[in-house]
Amino acid sequence: MKIHIKTFGCTANRADSHKIMQLLASEGHVFIDNPDLADLVVVNTCTVTQTTQQKVLKYINLLSDLGKDIVVAGCLPAAQPDTLAGIDCPSVTPASLDDITDIVSSNIVGSNIIGSNIVDSNGITAPALYNVPILEGVTGIVSISQGCVGQCSYCIVKQARGKLVSRPVPDIVDEIRLLVRRGAREIQLTSQDTSAYGMDMGVKLPELLRDVTAVEGDYMIRIGMMNPFTVIDIIDDVIESFKDTHIFKFLHIPIQSGSDRVLQHMNRKHTSEEFKYIIDTFRNNFPGMVISTDFIVGYPTETEQDFIDTLELLKEIRPQKVNITRYSPRPNTPSSQLRDLPSWKKKERSRKLTEVHHTINRELLRKRIGDTTHLLTTEVGKDNSTIGRDIYYNNIVVKEDLPLGNWYDVKITGSTITYLIGETRKHPKGAFLSGKTI
Repeated sequence: MKIHIKTFGCTANRADSHKIMQLLASEGHVFIDNPDLADLVVVNTCTVTQTTQQKVLKYINLLSDLGKDIVVAGCLPAAQPDTLAGIDCPSVTPASLDDITDIVSSNIVGSNIIGSNIVDSNGITAPALYNVPILEGVTGIVSISQGCVGQCSYCIVKQARGKLVSRPVPDIVDEIRLLVRRGAREIQLTSQDTSAYGMDMGVKLPELLRDVTAVEGDYMIRIGMMNPFTVIDIIDDVIESFKDTHIFKFLHIPIQSGSDRVLQHMNRKHTSEEFKYIIDTFRNNFPGMVISTDFIVGYPTETEQDFIDTLELLKEIRPQKVNITRYSPRPNTPSSQLRDLPSWKKKERSRKLTEVHHTINRELLRKRIGDTTHLLTTEVGKDNSTIGRDIYYNNIVVKEDLPLGNWYDVKITGSTITYLIGETRKHPKGAFLSGKTI
């Protein structure tokens, strides 16, 4: 059977889509990029905001109207199964992904496919085996846990992903080792809260990082989002882990609001001062580190002064990457019982915050022009360009068609609001291991 997978949402969802591909490849199915030519479309859904949910449902309804066979996976059937009541299709949740093989098999009549096949980006099938990790170019995504230990008042993801369940360290190490053997040069560790890893089984994130960075090979690790209240108690050990040359000096730590009053209403379990302490501690150890954070604007209890506090925090910490979301009430969450703010007010606050972020980022990136850095090529860009990352995880576009997975010396020649532009100084000679020539 020819299958197309459409993935909405976060890196964790992409990891789940990879697992779905592994499971179905083991049953002999083929994956294609064109949903029009597929016998079955698996839609891996997201329901984190109302806007995303509407996009997901629109896509599912379109497939249904076209008469496509569909399997719905992900957070939507887990947290809001009622939204799929009018659509005739089976579903699996993040906790029941293994069931997808039985669901798909029960919809195949007279299938005599033998062997295991998976399709690459060029549409060419090749042998695949169950438990062989999936690569996106030279990038592998590794899920280290499901669920979280928080109880944020606005978040529906807890309903979909549940309580924290961490994977055993040896399983994660084995998966990374297989990915590196297959040619992975970037490994993305993902979960709902990376710094909560192991809290359910007496292990801490630094212990995991010690073992995964011991894997031999030329690769870099991007550590996923860490929440302030789970990282602050282990910050010294986490910083020691970040000193390993295999780890990108990149920190994604969401604040959500600059107002302690709003943070308390959100049940975030940290203060703005604790957040700033974490940022300062990392920056003191890794000058030049790229900081990414998230803000929710227009939370029901957010006053004008609360929003001003958020603006001031953004100006103070000057993160390079910012995800700004307008609050939307999610079903069965505590904050959904509160009176929502007008849409125009949320839109206006989002616009103001975005303008400040763009001003900051433009200044930060312009300062890099003229620098020379080491670049790991990780993605194919547009118009024969190549996208890569330096050790700080800066997004750098080189207007050359370069092989992926190699290190280059690059001079920064320009910048935009969101990325740097570079030119190669020379092609790699010999090995270049995790940011150090050998």
